[in-house]
Amino acid sequence: MKKWGLIALRVVAIAAIAIWLTIFLRDFEWRKLGRAIEDAHIWPLVVAAALNFVCLWGKAACWHVVLAPRYVVSTTALFRYTIAAFAASVIAPARAGELIRVWVLKNRHGVTVADCAAVAVTEKLLDGLTMLMLVAPVPWIVPGLPSWVGRAMFVCGAIAIAIFAAVWFAVGRIPPGGGANWFTRFIGGMHVVRSPKRLVLAAAALMLTWLADLAMVNLVMYAVGIDLPLGAGLLVLFTLNLTIAVPSTPGQVGALEAGVLAATRLLHIDDARAFAFALLYHVLQILPLLVVALLTEAPLMMMKPTGVDDAAARTPQSEP
Repeated sequence: MKKWGLIALRVVAIAAIAIWLTIFLRDFEWRKLGRAIEDAHIWPLVVAAALNFVCLWGKAACWHVVLAPRYVVSTTALFRYTIAAFAASVIAPARAGELIRVWVLKNRHGVTVADCAAVAVTEKLLDGLTMLMLVAPVPWIVPGLPSWVGRAMFVCGAIAIAIFAAVWFAVGRIPPGGGANWFTRFIGGMHVVRSPKRLVLAAAALMLTWLADLAMVNLVMYAVGIDLPLGAGLLVLFTLNLTIAVPSTPGQVGALEAGVLAATRLLHIDDARAFAFALLYHVLQILPLLVVALLTEAPLMMMKPTGVDDAAARTPQSEP
């Protein structure tokens, strides 16, 4: 039932994206889109492409903090695994590339599947919380927005805080060592939520990720001639991440564009420039990542054993 429920959710998400893009692209002026892309400034796009790897580094740093102290895995190694996982998810549906990170952490570092799952869920939760902290001022600093934007942010924030509180309470009830079954080990693997110092470090790494992503959004908007204040970039960041939260198409093709266009319509941005921004932003997230991953991490993407490298497995430490 769970499997069919996830499939149904993906089908609904894909259908909603297709309907929204069909409505948006009806009577669209494709020549204006071509001119907007052709006239785009190059240097902001180059800097934005580099910033995408800063985002991946921030996620790797978060995993380093959350895995510790039981598992000591360098941020450099986790950065490589993150590149491979994200690149594979561009090709495979439902973010299946995430399995690469689970596989390599288990085989090279002895991280159990339960702990990998716990770290992944913790990172997603902290990722959402830090993003909502960053975009929280949008209803006050972007004039003229409909009231549902503020309500949507409030609801998302309330859900994230409620989940965090539930996790915090559940982790506190798990005995040292994580218990006897998979579920208790999974809950125990989220122990970072009970460690204020490590929690702050993990959140700081993810906030760096969001700030780099925000800079990337603003650089690509500048490249295509969209001149808007910082708050507009925050709104775009919020809506595009809201639409890609549910796994749908490989590489979130269409989903990201739908999220961007939802914000740009609210901001009264010219449709051709808005769509040019969405396409270029998406390409800069995908193309450089795929090139780097295929050149440096092809065996890892295919989940082929490559031997233990500098990030060799270490004996797990005791739980904090």
